[in-house]
Amino acid sequence: MLLLALDTATETGSLALVAGDRVLMEYSLESPNAYLTCLMPGVAAILRNTGQEIADLGAVAVSTGPGNFTGLRIGLATAKTLAWSLKCPLVPVPTLEVLAAQFPFYPHPVGVVMDAKRGEVFWGLFRCPEDWPQVLEGPLRLPVGELPARLPAPLLLTGPGLEVHQEVLAPRLSPEIVWAPQAMRRPRASTLARLARHRLELGLTANPAQLIPTYLRPAL
Repeated sequence: MLLLALDTATETGSLALVAGDRVLMEYSLESPNAYLTCLMPGVAAILRNTGQEIADLGAVAVSTGPGNFTGLRIGLATAKTLAWSLKCPLVPVPTLEVLAAQFPFYPHPVGVVMDAKRGEVFWGLFRCPEDWPQVLEGPLRLPVGELPARLPAPLLLTGPGLEVHQEVLAPRLSPEIVWAPQAMRRPRASTLARLARHRLELGLTANPAQLIPTYLRPAL
């Protein structure tokens, strides 16, 4: 089955087209300010470059947040429109789970940190014994200063919020807490697609008319 995955939850978004467990193409979107104008052209390009038609899509997956307000709204609106018009399943996937799932089979818990503005972070704690994460805690929004005290060790920390809050977090962390490589701290649509396939098998789809983003905070 052909599945299109849209991730627009952070400053760097991406699209992926997969057939079964094979990634046909992944496409980067560099700015949330351009999502409105580049998302659908990106979908058209990824289909054209892989020789597929939009009518061939069997499911659409989307990252539901938390994350960038503008990006989430545009991504969900696009995914919902595609799923509704194609009459295909819409698969929502939480953004924190996408970030954790980039470390499958990791032997210790994986903590995900995203910037929530105003000195706060979005936080989730997971185990990743398989291809998909198991939620241990979250999603939560909390002051960044409260985060170190609740971290288990050993632990792998990941997420784009690490760069933003490095000065606060780094001096207060146990040596058993490892930081993920910087290149792995951004969500990827190919990872989103992998989780969406698993959710689709479990029947975890959404009604396009009812799906809303997970913001965890009021608009600024």
